[in-house]
Amino acid sequence: MKSERLRSARRSGGSPGRRLGQFLLSREGLLLIFLLLLGAAIDIASSGSLLRFANLNNLFVNVAVVAVASIGMTLVILTAGIDVSIGGIVGLSSAIAGQLLTNGTNVLLSLGVFLAVGLALGLVNGILVSYVRIPAIITTLATKSIFRMLVFLTLGGVWISSIPFRLTNFFVLTRIWILPVSLVLTLALLIAASVLMTHTRTGRWFYAVGDNEEAARLSGINVRLVKTSGYALLGLLTAVAAIFSLAESPLVQNNTGSGFELTVIAAVILGGTELSGGRGTVLGSLIGAVIVALVQDGVILLHIQPFWNGVLLGAVILASVASSGLRLLRQRGAR
Repeated sequence: MKSERLRSARRSGGSPGRRLGQFLLSREGLLLIFLLLLGAAIDIASSGSLLRFANLNNLFVNVAVVAVASIGMTLVILTAGIDVSIGGIVGLSSAIAGQLLTNGTNVLLSLGVFLAVGLALGLVNGILVSYVRIPAIITTLATKSIFRMLVFLTLGGVWISSIPFRLTNFFVLTRIWILPVSLVLTLALLIAASVLMTHTRTGRWFYAVGDNEEAARLSGINVRLVKTSGYALLGLLTAVAAIFSLAESPLVQNNTGSGFELTVIAAVILGGTELSGGRGTVLGSLIGAVIVALVQDGVILLHIQPFWNGVLLGAVILASVASSGLRLLRQRGAR
């Protein structure tokens, strides 16, 4: 009987304490510990300002904005791709839908336009990368400039500020328990994405393509379709992030979304997704998004110069690229 329990424990990965220990020693576990320590340090340094309700609500919304786009960016980077145009997608989808909202268009229809624009722009990136075979960084740098130009043409140099309050009321001020609706929706999407990536054949395709594209193709995976799907989903989820952002700060201007791509890429890489592709988790990206949002919040609470945000995010990306390079060198040396 005892041996039966031991065999059962081994099959299930050991005792709960052992599994907890394994998680805490994983990248996600270490990041979670770092997140808690960072939050405690910021709260102490800001004299308890971090945990005040008003600040927490803003932090939760900011986490939702970064995390929901991080889901899509994780899919793209898993296939060894990259998308630096998502700030432009935020700007253009906000400009088009913002014009509709201020002209009295039905809110649901305007939100549908948000999503359609994001999906279409992401699809354009995916087709150029996967079917036209233009390198991802070149493609998305080019489309980023095009999207920015279209933002300027759409707005005509005029800011949009009269966004209906009911958008803010629903996504930011309406709460389920203590969480704003935007964060609850983001967590639901994260759970769905996690199930997709870990328990379905489609999710395994993203890992396979990033790990070895040629082997994936020879095994019958439609590599072009997988890559294009990743970019299209990123565009769609970036539009969702734009909705949350507009609900939090109902203002659209020419530079709306500027720098958003750096924030999201830093969150995903910090969460353990490697730029070389094939490695990463949605859970890690969520923790990375919380850390990034927490750092941005801490910069405000501690009255630090805002340019340190960019410095810290850039350092995170450089450190991750360096660690990935060292890992690849070790693997080649082992062979």
